[in-house]
Amino acid sequence: MKNSSQLKSNRRKEVKIATNTKINLQGLNHFALNVKDMNRAEEFYNHKLGFPVIHRTRTKAGLQHIEVDAGNVAIALFESPELDLNAAHKTMTDDGYLHFAFGTTYDQFVTTMQALKENGIETDGEPRDWGSSVSVYFRDPDDHQLEINFAK
Repeated sequence: MKNSSQLKSNRRKEVKIATNTKINLQGLNHFALNVKDMNRAEEFYNHKLGFPVIHRTRTKAGLQHIEVDAGNVAIALFESPELDLNAAHKTMTDDGYLHFAFGTTYDQFVTTMQALKENGIETDGEPRDWGSSVSVYFRDPDDHQLEINFAK
């Protein structure tokens, strides 16, 4: 009988990765966010941002789960009332790598800026010109950083 290290060695040999094969994707389907209060999250994403609810269910633990349509991507919102989101966000957003960006056109960017203002959504400052694009940042009620940008 083979020992466990021999079995692991044999398994590794069986796995072959084709280096010339391209993974062909059609884009991002959805991303998931944990939220403390689903009613508050739905108010923000559905009523203030105007993203229609496309799916509603409950998790195995009985917590609410909804998906909203944000254009060419869905946002899956999972109710997590006991999760300490603040500690996670502090670590991840200080370096700027945890955020979600939505692309648009210049005309829609201007309209979106007006809609954010009309719906009482504060931005993290003025739009930023990055050279190849312009972005504005804001946060949802659970402190997730969101970005709207257009390519120049």
